[in-house]
Amino acid sequence: MKNRVVGFVSIAIVIGGVVWFAARHQSSAPSTSPTAQGHVALNAPAPAASFINLQGTTVKLSSFKGKKVLFWFISTWCSSCSEGARVLAQNESTLGNLTIIPVETYHNDGYPGPSINSFIQTSAPATLTNPQWVWGRVTASTTSSIYNPDHYADIYYLIDAQGVVRAISGSPAATTATIRAFANS
Repeated sequence: MKNRVVGFVSIAIVIGGVVWFAARHQSSAPSTSPTAQGHVALNAPAPAASFINLQGTTVKLSSFKGKKVLFWFISTWCSSCSEGARVLAQNESTLGNLTIIPVETYHNDGYPGPSINSFIQTSAPATLTNPQWVWGRVTASTTSSIYNPDHYADIYYLIDAQGVVRAISGSPAATTATIRAFANS
């Protein structure tokens, strides 16, 4: 019984944290100053970023200009990341031509976890053959310091076709409606 109570309390804390984070960071108000995430500002051009894809090639975020993008930092040990991948994969038919770019945070935010390949196989294996998904093995430390200086396990950026950041949030499983609205706007 005690383990069940501890489990429920843990779940409540995680959900409360996700709701707080989403409410604090999801905004459409114009901004010209950096947000709490560091050098990323809402309604401003997305800073330069790069990551290594699963094939070992360095990919620049700027190569997706002209497409709507969900640029998502994950940790492979993160349960909300796993759930987010699963939910996005289940809802991909409602996400238009949104390009989903989940990338493992630099050094997995300092915690051990499964490999990115194991994470994908467990969470959303069908995404490996979907051209709308571009998985990243690891982000460069400079990319992480710009997009995720606070080392959130689960944070994403919605970037429009012009390369402008339109939303900053976390937990795609809890914010799928926001992602869908952006993808279909």
